[in-house]
Amino acid sequence: MGSGATPRGGKTAYKAEGVPLVRSMNVHNGRFVWKDLACIDDEQAAKLEGVTLMKGDVLLNITGASVARSCLLPDELAGGRVNQHVSIVRVDQKRMLPVLLNTVLISDSYQRLLLNGSRAAGATREAITKEALKRMTVPLPPLELQQEFASFVAQVDKSQFIIHQDLHGF
Repeated sequence: MGSGATPRGGKTAYKAEGVPLVRSMNVHNGRFVWKDLACIDDEQAAKLEGVTLMKGDVLLNITGASVARSCLLPDELAGGRVNQHVSIVRVDQKRMLPVLLNTVLISDSYQRLLLNGSRAAGATREAITKEALKRMTVPLPPLELQQEFASFVAQVDKSQFIIHQDLHGF
């Protein structure tokens, strides 16, 4: 688990092209929003090497108004970075599939758990700590069952995409 930082200079440091920098505005429950995806140069990215994104990562917003939103990292963003408002949750895929973890995190019960935990007594802002994430328990069905679930989710996503295309004509 890790979260990044805003490059020195804030928004003025963002580039038209370069290494993708995922921010909380890109992470929505169950989906990644490409709009306003920031980029940074290689020098800035090197300073954030510890939060390099990998295929299969689960992204979780850990601070601010969008705290507790979670989605799977799109494969094409592997190698990108995250800012300090987004945590990378990486699982051992021999034991748990990322799609299962993300589904658990966006479920109503876990959203309540995450949101309640983010409002700790005395806190001046909503935030989910790394320690709180490490203490969370999640169901761990057999891998074969997780794979069946992942196939089902993929079929549902494909159906939703087709319906969206039919409704919107593209």
